[in-house]
Amino acid sequence: MIGRLHGKLIEKTPPQVLVDVGGVGYEVDVPMSTFCNLPAEGSEITLLTHFIVREDAQLLYGFATAAERQTFRALIRISGVGPRIALAVLSGMSTQDLADAVEQGNATLLTRVPGIGKKTAERHNTKKEFFGLCSKSWHSVGHSLEDEFAFFSQAAGFRIPG
Repeated sequence: MIGRLHGKLIEKTPPQVLVDVGGVGYEVDVPMSTFCNLPAEGSEITLLTHFIVREDAQLLYGFATAAERQTFRALIRISGVGPRIALAVLSGMSTQDLADAVEQGNATLLTRVPGIGKKTAERHNTKKEFFGLCSKSWHSVGHSLEDEFAFFSQAAGFRIPG
């Protein structure tokens, strides 16, 4: 797994960047929130990454912050939301705005993102499938592995005794 890249920014073409790390050029798709904050070409950058291996492709996604990467990972766990839609969500609103929209059940805000229709937005708000995004405190307060397991299990529909 590739968790982080640090190297020279060679090229910027939305939504992709090319980062040279030790002579190897990595093509990385980034949300616009990350892209707009990148330095000039030729500068050193660090991106947190998420690597996806599929039968037909190997895809690398990059993020300026841990919150963006965590949100991306939560989004792609949702049925019907793939990496492209997750990038569109992060490009269209901040992680805090997304957490607020989910917390308030604001499906209208979510439907402004290309690829998310009214039914999808309402379904995910109702089911609280946005995992840790549903609670503003999830990002700011550390949780134990047991807490995280229980939370995600309940979000998936399993009943946790106790």
